[in-house]
Amino acid sequence: MNSNSQRVPRDPEPELVAPLSGPSYGPFNIAKRKWRRPLPAIIADAIVNCRALSARLKRGMRMPPDLENKPYYEKVFKQLSRCTDEQIAALEAFSEIDWRE
Repeated sequence: MNSNSQRVPRDPEPELVAPLSGPSYGPFNIAKRKWRRPLPAIIADAIVNCRALSARLKRGMRMPPDLENKPYYEKVFKQLSRCTDEQIAALEAFSEIDWRE
């Protein structure tokens, strides 16, 4: 018996395809240009990114070697942390409203 006839064919690995990925010509390109990402998805991405940034800031950052400007660096770090927390709160409040485009 031929050993090749006993093999079960395997499917190739699944490929992750981005939405509207494809050729940049013809009807597909027209659809891609007209497609707009839904607002709730944009807001959800912004919230996730802000939370990730906030978590990294809370873990702490290393000070640059230039210690002369340490007060300035600390001021900028605290301001970024505060603004990130405020942005998360604003995005969460905004996402609770049923907006229409």
